[in-house]
Amino acid sequence: MAESSSQPTPETGAPIAEIDLGPSKLDQFMDNHQTKIIIAAILAAIGVVAYVINDGLAEADANDAGAALLSAQKPNDYQEVIKTWPESNAAASARLLLADAQWPDSQPDSIATLEEFINNYPAHPSIGTAKTSLGLRLLDQGKTEQAQEVLTEVAESDSYSYIAPMASIALGDIAKAAGQTADASEWYEKAQLDSAGHGNAFQSLAAARLLLVNAKPPTSPLKLEVPDTLVQPAAEQSATSPSTPAPATPNPTPETPAP
Repeated sequence: MAESSSQPTPETGAPIAEIDLGPSKLDQFMDNHQTKIIIAAILAAIGVVAYVINDGLAEADANDAGAALLSAQKPNDYQEVIKTWPESNAAASARLLLADAQWPDSQPDSIATLEEFINNYPAHPSIGTAKTSLGLRLLDQGKTEQAQEVLTEVAESDSYSYIAPMASIALGDIAKAAGQTADASEWYEKAQLDSAGHGNAFQSLAAARLLLVNAKPPTSPLKLEVPDTLVQPAAEQSATSPSTPAPATPNPTPETPAP
């Protein structure tokens, strides 16, 4: 008969069938960290809920900011949007609209608002428009060199192709005013290009500027010649005009003899 498998083994001295393997490593981990796992799961669930709520609140704030921006008309309205929703896209757009609303009554404030917009929102889709507006405002104030620097950056950048022609026209006007007609022609020609293929709303304006860039005013005023027959000296008119006959004197009524 075969020996029972319950005989002691030489290595362990205990029956093979009676070896207690104990709980698995996973079971031990679950027993030791079950509370922590449950807490972590709860926190994860709370985090998901918080994210959803926060995302919903952010969307609601964005909607409220956009509605306020659409209804804004005065500088105070735009400033209220900026103050109430400072991190929103509407606040960025409000600064750009605020600069327009401040001009020309508060020119320094308008320029300061544009500079703040450019510094704080360099990636905003309207950054090219803001820089062009700044250049034109500086030009209005007689700060030609500063205006040229800003406008040249816009005109020579592929990123601002939608507004670059306007900047080129302004630079052409500056050159023409300085008597630099060749440079003015180059800027006007550049303003007619549509390198991005998105359409150029300033082509006709640039073409009109180019036609006038070499135009010169007349050296003397135009002289209107009038035929001699229409203008005669007063003496000649009296000599050539037929004399008007004197009115006939009526015959005197014969006196009636006294009786």
